[in-house]
Amino acid sequence: MVRKRVASTHYFSKKPSKYGKKYLISLHIHGHTLEFLTYSSLFSGKKIDEGTRLLLEYIKVPREGTVVDLGCGYGVIGITIAKINPRLKVYMVDINPLAVKVSRYNAKINGVEENVVVLLGDLYEPVKNLKFDAIYSNPPLSAGKDIVEKLIIEAKDHLKENGFIQLILAKGGEYYRSLSEKYYKKVEAISKKGYVILTMYK
Repeated sequence: MVRKRVASTHYFSKKPSKYGKKYLISLHIHGHTLEFLTYSSLFSGKKIDEGTRLLLEYIKVPREGTVVDLGCGYGVIGITIAKINPRLKVYMVDINPLAVKVSRYNAKINGVEENVVVLLGDLYEPVKNLKFDAIYSNPPLSAGKDIVEKLIIEAKDHLKENGFIQLILAKGGEYYRSLSEKYYKKVEAISKKGYVILTMYK
């Protein structure tokens, strides 16, 4: 049973109290330069967090198909993937209306709006009828254990055969790796800078 989440300013919040200060952040990765509008009220709103940067450094991107970024925040992961491989259809989901609005804007300024669909909702709910070649997420520590377990366990129902889910975790790496091995045929783990990048194959 999932515990009720307490409203706050991170990207799993339904009602951010205010937008806060506006920032324009640049990212140089995999031969691309991207820019992101963001606000201080969003998760890692002042700069791209280390976890997201690490996940993008080790990101696995399918050659074709459909992928989803869950808890997309202001869109760094999903938009970067769309930039790396324009052949992909990239869905992005967030429960925070501001994050959805900003992600749509960021997709436009980075020239990937034709490849990206940004949806408002909780985790898999807005894409419950879709199957993906890959699922990505960087859940913040404040998301809690239940949310990460839900991401991992329910991903299998939303992946195509031989699809995968890739997460970066700031804690609990060994626990989530053991949990993943119960549900997936192959699990890879990379430990870097106190984080664990888990890739789980259906």
